[in-house]
Amino acid sequence: MTLSKAFIKKGRGQRRPAEDFYSRTHEDHFMTYPADYEKQEGVFQAHDGLKLYYRHFRHRDEMGRLLILHGHGEHSGRYEKFAAELAPLKLSIAMMDLRGHGRSEGRRVFVNSFEDYLRDVDSFAAFLEAQNKRFAPFILLGHSKGGLLAVLWAMRFPEKLKGLVLSSPCLGLKFPAFLIGFNRALRHLAPWFVYRNPVYPPYLTHNLEELARYKRDTLIQRKISPALLDAMIRAMKDIKDVSHVRFPFPVMILASGLEKVVDLDQTRAFYEKLETPSKELKIFEGYYHEIFNELGQEKVFEALKGALNRMMTLERRLPGLKEL
Repeated sequence: MTLSKAFIKKGRGQRRPAEDFYSRTHEDHFMTYPADYEKQEGVFQAHDGLKLYYRHFRHRDEMGRLLILHGHGEHSGRYEKFAAELAPLKLSIAMMDLRGHGRSEGRRVFVNSFEDYLRDVDSFAAFLEAQNKRFAPFILLGHSKGGLLAVLWAMRFPEKLKGLVLSSPCLGLKFPAFLIGFNRALRHLAPWFVYRNPVYPPYLTHNLEELARYKRDTLIQRKISPALLDAMIRAMKDIKDVSHVRFPFPVMILASGLEKVVDLDQTRAFYEKLETPSKELKIFEGYYHEIFNELGQEKVFEALKGALNRMMTLERRLPGLKEL
């Protein structure tokens, strides 16, 4: 997130009803996917009544479940290709548009705190559980801001997970202290202001085709509110202030070596304080932030498939303790 390239636009955010987004656009990432999947899409209800949009690729021979949380300004349509890439693993794959993103309701790119996001993920997990008529621990994957949310949710509900995958997680931003203070003041004085273009698109990927698709995508939000940015900063500090993080499941972190959006040093620091049955930090040198949309993305998907295979077979354990 490069606010040096941003400017502020005055205006109130909007509570966009989910139905407004059901008209399809050419950038909604239509694609073919294996016949082994049954695709479902629609809305579920959040704790405060908002309708949140989801996509669910149910594998006919399901061996496990993967829930994906997208990054800031994105939407779940950008992750539909995961169904085709991961089909051999026989994973059912579910993804949602975070509130204020994509086709979900909610004031655009605005939350008062990350608690809203956390409760939304919990509602989505409960919705999927009700569909399946049974509970089984699942694997959670989060990209960028979705990675920050995934860590917080995993810390709160470790018993619900079988594994955690983080893609270029936003666990830190290289902001000067005065800018953090300025944003906090703005958050109280003018919460409906928005920063325009907080993410500089050319820092996302070297893949010109993917970059052009990103720029044309009408569902992507190229802005952020002071309230959401402040909530992110507070959430990152909460994780940074924890001395040790213990999970009873494996963790895989996939990071870009040429990172210009989030702070890679904070990702390394988080990895060092992780205590899990199995953990791995794999850095893709020369890759920009969106590693799954980069040139050479096939290498990232291969690493992901290997990690998911191990998570599906490894028993949940706390480090140094007997099997749970």
